[in-house]
Amino acid sequence: MSRKMSRKLVKALRQFAGVAYERELSIATRALQDQFVRWEDKEIDIFELNEKIHEFHNGISRKLYSQFVGMDSAFGVASALHDGILSREEVGEDVFLSVEGIVLSLSKLGAK
Repeated sequence: MSRKMSRKLVKALRQFAGVAYERELSIATRALQDQFVRWEDKEIDIFELNEKIHEFHNGISRKLYSQFVGMDSAFGVASALHDGILSREEVGEDVFLSVEGIVLSLSKLGAK
């Protein structure tokens, strides 16, 4: 962001990026959990399960880490707002206004 943010705003952005990361990772992990159930039910073998774990780690898990931990917190919060993981009411006006431009850019790009 081009303008200087207060420490309070930076802290809030980090906090909400963490909340969004936890929510997204929980959703993604449920899909991996389904693979463990398939393995327990003998629908897939241990090698297939191992491949699913590997795909999870190198795929969605890594993407989410980069999005919410490895990048600027403002971008992570903006993308979570855009995707409906966080709500404007939840983050409050100060946080929303600080990332509103990014949210609008994501909307124009048609990002998901």
